[in-house]
Amino acid sequence: MKKTKPYPVINKKAAGFTTLPLIFLMCLTGCLGPVKDLYPDDDELRPIPVYIISHGWHVGIAIEKEQIEPFLPKHERMPQAELLKFGWGDNRYYTDSEAGFGLMMRAALLPTRSVIHVVGIDMAVENYFSRSSIVKVQITVDGAEKLAEFISDRFRLDDEGMPRFASEGLYRNSTFFEARGLYFVPKTSNTWTARALRKTGYPITPFYAITSGNVIQQARKDGELLQ
Repeated sequence: MKKTKPYPVINKKAAGFTTLPLIFLMCLTGCLGPVKDLYPDDDELRPIPVYIISHGWHVGIAIEKEQIEPFLPKHERMPQAELLKFGWGDNRYYTDSEAGFGLMMRAALLPTRSVIHVVGIDMAVENYFSRSSIVKVQITVDGAEKLAEFISDRFRLDDEGMPRFASEGLYRNSTFFEARGLYFVPKTSNTWTARALRKTGYPITPFYAITSGNVIQQARKDGELLQ
């Protein structure tokens, strides 16, 4: 009778010690560092402020109008102000200030159409959003241009190249426009904001930015927590 070779004995404890460093290494290599050409170490070379604003579940990004207006598609409902804040999200849950659990689950589980919320701010951002967590990040002129291009490219345009109006905004001097891309978890408003900030060269990893808390946590590593 032919003898069979015994299966090798696996040392589970040793295998665990081997696997854990690999997982840890993957996490470290997955963290994105700064893009030096866009985000230099010298903060004097980064004169333009950008604000990451958390409203609880949702995070948006604000920048001076003069830095982004030349890139934005034109529309009579586009807010005019010193600062413009942008947020991206589900077209029904985001636009409904009284949205309930049903719309929240629809947005989370089903790929849905999206909108961009544009808010005009004519005062200190921490006064306008007095109950929100806010981080200020300084970026370069080139970084601001990359951010502006990213945001502008997310508007859904009509046949005449005009952004499509979706609905009134949640605040005074604000508007929802139809956006490109489908909303679904984990592709959320928070990862969208992290992607926008990453375009400036800032050391943030959008893959991890599922929650608003993580976006704020990553943004404040090299930014200033205002409140």
